[in-house]
Amino acid sequence: MTKKATHKLDQFKHAVSSTVRAMAEKAELEVSFGAENIDISGTDGRLPMLSIDMTAAEIAKVRGAADAYALRLRYHNAAIHEKYAPDSTPENTMAHTIYTAMEQARVEAIGATKMPGVAQNLAATLDEHYTKSRLSLSANADDIPYGDILRLLVRERLTRAHPPEVTNEVVNQFRSKIESKAALHLNELIDNIGNQEAFSLLTRKIIADLDLADDFQGESQGKSQDSQDNTQDQENLDEDSEDTTDGQDNDGQEDGDESSENSDGALEASDMGAEMSEEMINDMMAEAAATQAQAMFNPNDLNTEQAQGPRYAVYSTEYDEIIAAEDLCDADELAFLRRNLDQQLSSLHGVISKLANRLQRMLMAQQRRSWEFDQEEGILDTSRLTRVVTSPLHALSFKIENETDFKDTVVTLLIDNSGSMRGRPITIAAMCADILARTLERCGVKVEILGFTTKAWKGGKSRLSWLENDKPQKPGRLNDLRHIIYKKADNPWRRTRNNLGLMLKEGLLKENIDGESLLWAHSRLMNRTEERRILMVISDGAPVDDSTLSTNSANYLEDHLRTMIDWIEKRSPVELLAIGIGHDVTRYYQNAITVMDAEQLGGAITEQLTGLFDEKTRKRRLN
Repeated sequence: MTKKATHKLDQFKHAVSSTVRAMAEKAELEVSFGAENIDISGTDGRLPMLSIDMTAAEIAKVRGAADAYALRLRYHNAAIHEKYAPDSTPENTMAHTIYTAMEQARVEAIGATKMPGVAQNLAATLDEHYTKSRLSLSANADDIPYGDILRLLVRERLTRAHPPEVTNEVVNQFRSKIESKAALHLNELIDNIGNQEAFSLLTRKIIADLDLADDFQGESQGKSQDSQDNTQDQENLDEDSEDTTDGQDNDGQEDGDESSENSDGALEASDMGAEMSEEMINDMMAEAAATQAQAMFNPNDLNTEQAQGPRYAVYSTEYDEIIAAEDLCDADELAFLRRNLDQQLSSLHGVISKLANRLQRMLMAQQRRSWEFDQEEGILDTSRLTRVVTSPLHALSFKIENETDFKDTVVTLLIDNSGSMRGRPITIAAMCADILARTLERCGVKVEILGFTTKAWKGGKSRLSWLENDKPQKPGRLNDLRHIIYKKADNPWRRTRNNLGLMLKEGLLKENIDGESLLWAHSRLMNRTEERRILMVISDGAPVDDSTLSTNSANYLEDHLRTMIDWIEKRSPVELLAIGIGHDVTRYYQNAITVMDAEQLGGAITEQLTGLFDEKTRKRRLN
């Protein structure tokens, strides 16, 4: 077992090293492992050391550090960086920190916007770094972490990826101050992402806007040079992007561009292929091709035409909200509602216990160990003791323990909180959430529970704003969204169990706009680091919002939902399935079943989860 794990670790290190060389276009680059701390600046070629167990957190940390380092080697010019850097004086220490941080945000954004796999790796590394090294508020202006704040704000503008959740308090405290002073130059960064010289000049202007250092003194010369080189630099960036359309798979590995026979990346990929098995190469190429197919969209951006579809619009997002369940109800009322839910489900407690045990046995069976017999080395096979005595020189008397490949998994349960779910349907949905969360958590599978509805009937503040603006034609979605977080994936079920009672709160369930809610849940999943991401929708049918449908076509919301489902099922790595409560949802979702009553719930969930975690069933679905 130890030997096999060591071999797997060596393979991973080799693949990461080859990826760095291919991305950086440096075939002779030496990559080593052993750094104790993450270097999120991307300047260190010594990557974090992994344990022999290779936990998911360690793998994500190494991938992100490797990508940051490779992108800096590929897109960063040290001479240009030094030319426009603030003067090296003690007074300019903060300015230097910001200048370096913004440059790293630039090179990482180039990779993140072209390769979704890289974006996920970098995001995981940032999350891990700021979870361990939290940003802190300080009354002393010299201690304010402007470098980290500017890096995260610039990353957000260049890639539309939100800062890590643990940094929100600090970043949001200074966001308004920074944007009020430097908004003009911050907005120009995106147009100069491929031109380091122009980007550096803008960085100096932003630093000057914040009164942290003087603007670049040779500005006119820099602008002249920028105007001559801007077009050429952008063309070079486009060529680089074409050369690196090899998507990064879920193991952080890159497959070289076969059409560039003379590129270092392709040569390195060939060298790597000579040392790796044909099966591994085929898997890498298949996953790289799948990632490349997604490279044209950013899963974190919900406002682009690619995400929303060409005929869908939103009148206003000003009044939308994402809110935790405990913020919609006080603790005492939540506890009361949970007791009410338990009472309604009291007759089904026996069914729930049997179902939970059955699901747990099924899932644990997927993770059980197995043995390979008749091996030349390993653990002595006691069933071969006779052979050992009679033929002591016989080599095939050992066995090796294997573990079934059970990928690190997260499941998001998205529940329709519309008015049509009131009564028995919402009770069944709450029971679904309860069973799934408890059972999957026992098996090491993380579960997130989300709900979606609107803040008001018939439009809310969005419609009032539309009326005040003389009713523009075809306003698009015309209501205020309310997205509810009942349980985060990283929170244990026992701490959030009362939140599910909120679904029984009078007045909570209103209208439902499914398409955007599906995208919201999908974007949260895309920001997770687990290898498998599953999105299960519980709904009672078509989206309905009177305000939107009265000002647009009758199928406006339904067409958008179909577009989003098709987009996720065909282009996203997220696995999508649905349970219809009292209504057939198979006309929308490719993988869906219908539950008419709570008595059918056990079989329905078992069927869906069996399909998810049974490899043969899963392959049939994919084919």
